[in-house]
Amino acid sequence: MTYRHPRAQRLAVVLDIRRREEKEALQRWGDIEKRLTAEKDKRTQLSDYASEYRRQITAPTSASVAAGQVHNSLEFIGQIETALHQQDQQLQELQAMSDKARAVYLEVHHKADALESMIEKLEEEHRHMLNRAEQREADEWVTRRR
Repeated sequence: MTYRHPRAQRLAVVLDIRRREEKEALQRWGDIEKRLTAEKDKRTQLSDYASEYRRQITAPTSASVAAGQVHNSLEFIGQIETALHQQDQQLQELQAMSDKARAVYLEVHHKADALESMIEKLEEEHRHMLNRAEQREADEWVTRRR
């Protein structure tokens, strides 16, 4: 957009920079949110695996189950639970990163909006000043013609 007020013209450059920063911050936040969603899906999958193995051990069957097989299944469930704990920690870290990225984006967004509002006010003041000057000239012209 082309601005007529000299200060608005200078601030337009800063606004462009702020809007680019805003776009980059939104992209960073979006990237973290995608990672967070992917990690939540992994956690769900691990939890489903653990549940399935528990169900296999505890489900009554007509066939006999070897003690070694039960032991191996319990050991594998333990490994899955360890992985679930690690996944929970990673999810907490990603959630904290997402919260921070969101806060950064909102801050940059609000600053850009405030700057844009300031520029609009400067332009409005400039239009009023031009209108008053035109009115003064018209009044002087009418006064001279009399």
